[in-house]
Amino acid sequence: MMDRKAWIILVLCGLGLVANFYYTSQNADQLEKQQGQELVEQSEQDPEPELITDKPQLPAKAEEQTHTLIGKDGDKVDVIYTFTSFGGGVKTAEFPEQKTIYGDGHIKLNQLSHYPVGALADDYNKIDGSSYAMTAKSENSVTFEGEIGNGIKVKKLWTLVPGDEAKGYRLQLDLSFKNVSGEPVNLSDYGVYTGTAAPLHGKEMQDKAGWFYYHDGEFEFDQHKPFAGGWFSSARPVEVILPSSLEYAGVNNQFFTTFFMPKGFQVSSVWATGKERDIQEDEKMLKRWVFTMGLNFPDQLLQANSEQNYSLEVYMGPKSRDIVTAVGPHTDAIMNYGWFSPFANFMSWSLNIIHDWFGDASWAWGVSVILLTVFIRILIWPLHNKSTRTMKRMGKLQPIMKEMREKYADNPQKLNQETMKLYKTYGVNPMGGCLPMLIQIPIFFGVFKMLGSAVEMRGASFLWVDDLSRPDTVWDIFGVPINVLPIIMAITMVFQMRLTPQSGDKLQRRIFMLMPLMFFFFCYNYAAALALYWSTQNVVSIIQTLLMKNLPEPELQEKGEQTDDGKPRKKSLFEKMAEKLEEVQRQQEIASGKQPGGPKQPTAPFDQMKQAKKPKKRNPKTGG
Repeated sequence: MMDRKAWIILVLCGLGLVANFYYTSQNADQLEKQQGQELVEQSEQDPEPELITDKPQLPAKAEEQTHTLIGKDGDKVDVIYTFTSFGGGVKTAEFPEQKTIYGDGHIKLNQLSHYPVGALADDYNKIDGSSYAMTAKSENSVTFEGEIGNGIKVKKLWTLVPGDEAKGYRLQLDLSFKNVSGEPVNLSDYGVYTGTAAPLHGKEMQDKAGWFYYHDGEFEFDQHKPFAGGWFSSARPVEVILPSSLEYAGVNNQFFTTFFMPKGFQVSSVWATGKERDIQEDEKMLKRWVFTMGLNFPDQLLQANSEQNYSLEVYMGPKSRDIVTAVGPHTDAIMNYGWFSPFANFMSWSLNIIHDWFGDASWAWGVSVILLTVFIRILIWPLHNKSTRTMKRMGKLQPIMKEMREKYADNPQKLNQETMKLYKTYGVNPMGGCLPMLIQIPIFFGVFKMLGSAVEMRGASFLWVDDLSRPDTVWDIFGVPINVLPIIMAITMVFQMRLTPQSGDKLQRRIFMLMPLMFFFFCYNYAAALALYWSTQNVVSIIQTLLMKNLPEPELQEKGEQTDDGKPRKKSLFEKMAEKLEEVQRQQEIASGKQPGGPKQPTAPFDQMKQAKKPKKRNPKTGG
């Protein structure tokens, strides 16, 4: 139990952090208010600001032709592709089931670019936005034809990819280059443009946005750092990669992605770049990075009056693990779960399985998070039970250990030996109490990674939470958002720790009690789904701890070398390690001239040699 001083420290720390958060946000607001209104007005006047290059200057007679293809999953409309004759590609991909954060519209990919997805590009600064002729169109395809410089005729056939696993988010682009000039042309001077990936709002997780590619069996993900420069480097306008075996490449934000998969050919190079743009967050505009990429065709000469065809598959849709992994081999890496991908993939799969039990109910995702948490706690219940009993047994050893610390205060090595011997005598593993915590760490980060890009949580409501992918702010008090779930999480953590047997000295216990405060501020502005997971875990853990209080208290018993039936007792791994350490220390004492466990004893031969060489003491000479 914490004393009054510890509670005062906790309260002061909390008040200090809240005050720091409040005044920092106030100062930031004052700095942004001067430009905020101007930026909002500017965004209203120019809803599609330039990203990389200026908007293409087209002839006055050029008139834009558009065509829409509807990507469906059965009868459900997943995506509406709007194609444009300016560049001959996908102007936007709109998702009717995904609402914007601000306003009544829907999410649209590539909205911040003047150039369509699939436009030709010489490099990042020369993207083709010229006028093409729409020569054919149907419910499932559209064809554009045009002529670019150097006498190259281009034909683009866009087709919806059929199949239930496609979910309507896949397109196939068939490109045809025909050289009608008298000179050969190197096709590596041309490539396809992926469009842009921009944050959906100003507080979107920036570490989830960037550009990626898969080549030579490895997944690479990068962000704005190559363009920002540093202490010893200057900012670069573009990053160029020369992959030897590219499978796919694209750009993404926290929840959506666009990527290309070359079919039957290898690209010669990939370029990627980005630029900071003004992204809306409430009534403010925040600087956030927007990324784009291009894939160049192979280093191949197209001779005069000859033709070359290329085919690519394009995915424009949500980063839903079940859908992305069905697109092609190795595409599961696009989820970018990192080191914790085994746990995150399992959690994502389990969460979707549970959600399918409830259908499309509005509360289904919140209930799914709760049930997933309960199932995890049930699975690790045996370890939690063993950990708690180990901590109780260690608590009973504290009086003995206190006496040992006083007895061997001047001999740390001896104290360590006696402590290990004590653990061995009573069969107590001091690491046993930490095991469930160690297991929960990868599970927690797996859930953290999974929920960080779980597009399923976007717009999912639960109780008072309007959107599980964002903080559950219910009020604003003096500019400080009041998020309920993180507060519940912190309170349940404190209550859970009060029920858990405490070990260690007073300072360690106080530091341990600061963990709820650290997790509180860590998760305060994160997705409500994570706070819901952690709060549920605390509640289930509290129930388990209360149930365990009704079990008989563990007793301290000395472990003999044999069992009751006379057979040798099987020793635990910790006991074997303790014996090994004890043997190593014994050998070190013998080698250093000490009797094991006793004071240093001289070795006879060596001391006799020292005494033989020692000069005899002579009396001083006197006159006479």
